[in-house]
Amino acid sequence: MKFLKFTLYLLVQVLLFGSCRDYVEVEPVGNNRVLKYTSDYRALANSYNDMTSSGGIYLIANADVEFPTTYQNGVSTIWANSYSWQDKIYDPSQSDSDWNGLYKAVYYSNVIIDGVMSSERGTEVEKREIYAEAFVHRAFAYLQLVNTYGPQFDPASANSEKAVPLLLKPELFSSLERNTVGEVYDQIISDLNSALNNGIQDTPSFNVLPSKRAVYALLARTYLLMGQYDLSLENAEKVLQMQNGLIDLKTLASGYSYPILIQNPEVILSKTLLLTYNRAPLSNDLLNSFESNDLRYNYYTIPGTVAIFPQYTGRGFGIATYSPTNGINIGVSVPEMYLIVAECNARLGNVQQAVDNLNILRAKRYASGASYEVSAVSSAEALSLVISEREKEFIGRGFRWFDQRRLNLDPAFRKTYTRVFKDVTYTLEPNSEGYVFPIHQNYIDLNPELGK
Repeated sequence: MKFLKFTLYLLVQVLLFGSCRDYVEVEPVGNNRVLKYTSDYRALANSYNDMTSSGGIYLIANADVEFPTTYQNGVSTIWANSYSWQDKIYDPSQSDSDWNGLYKAVYYSNVIIDGVMSSERGTEVEKREIYAEAFVHRAFAYLQLVNTYGPQFDPASANSEKAVPLLLKPELFSSLERNTVGEVYDQIISDLNSALNNGIQDTPSFNVLPSKRAVYALLARTYLLMGQYDLSLENAEKVLQMQNGLIDLKTLASGYSYPILIQNPEVILSKTLLLTYNRAPLSNDLLNSFESNDLRYNYYTIPGTVAIFPQYTGRGFGIATYSPTNGINIGVSVPEMYLIVAECNARLGNVQQAVDNLNILRAKRYASGASYEVSAVSSAEALSLVISEREKEFIGRGFRWFDQRRLNLDPAFRKTYTRVFKDVTYTLEPNSEGYVFPIHQNYIDLNPELGK
């Protein structure tokens, strides 16, 4: 039995026989049990940790992070290998939590898509709502997977390089042959359109549940990664017509006043970075890029000597420390939509619109009376301002990695990165294999098609 299939089989068995047995009704079918009622599928769709935890190994590799010398001896081999862009991240005794968690979300989504419409004791509206949500969860998981384990999408190529397996049915014995980058992106867009076509809800009770605005926001992010800026702009603008609230940092007494994730007006769809990647040391270049009146420095970062182990001189990402129930949101958000609108306008030659959207965001991030407005006279200048703003706004979330990958295709932003780890200098060249995380060798050994 293939490793991944066996793993997913165990996961669903644990779901049905273990932690969820108190609230999921099941009926025996041979030696197995199956979901029967619509409420069973709702419970599966609401499996918070399983549906929201969305990897993050790339955070350690991206340019946001810099390990102080004294910190380097205390990190795990996984962190060390990611930080130095190795072609092997995990030892045989370890597992890849990013891969496992994302494919778990894919499997749960497939179970829902395959069975909820024929479930019992639910209305058509309830079934359709759960059905539509599952497409969004699957699309998000595959967007993470293809940008972690696959080459960057290139709008000028056929995108025929191998990426990750597309598993679209809850089958235990399907092929794990990897699909191409282009095929995975096609599926992501298809899934998001399926959510729209099946009446995804407009206003869910909580931001952990997918919504129509979340679909548009994910389309905006997806098209941005694909370099299709007109479509990205169109979808981001739709989102801002539906949700555009920003937290005014001037109104917060301290970082500890930052709202918890489910009460955060900026969050459109909550997806969280794995907790193991919290509080990584931030690079001095990034920290030094903050202007003195930019409140994000004190609200988004925290000293490496506060609630962090091992301690270090410098600063780490702070929101999860200030608000322990918050998590680190890597789902789509209102600030991301403003920055997507700004970037796409800059790339499309609409300089003033780009600057206007930057200033809407910056107005909520600077101290009272501070000068926050920026200006630009050219598309290139506006675009440079947007990229710089993305680095500060998305600090500590790992988005920098995805930006590094896509900006490698742009001569104006292409860059070679170097870092020293334990007295050895490592280099990451633009478009190198170091930008694609390797599939764990354990998984390839048990599923040889993954290595092809």
